[in-house]
Amino acid sequence: MSKSFSRSDLEQIISLQLESLQAMQKVLDGLRNQNERLERSNQKLRKRISEYE
Repeated sequence: MSKSFSRSDLEQIISLQLESLQAMQKVLDGLRNQNERLERSNQKLRKRISEYE
């Protein structure tokens, strides 16, 4: 059995999906930023460790 949606229903669904995608993009941007910071910290630590070897 298929359910029919009105144009308004579909617009609301699309709007909610867009909001979800935008929220996920913000999370991904935050994770990318955190990853970049971790990479820079790791490089600094590797450099310090190499000074003691």
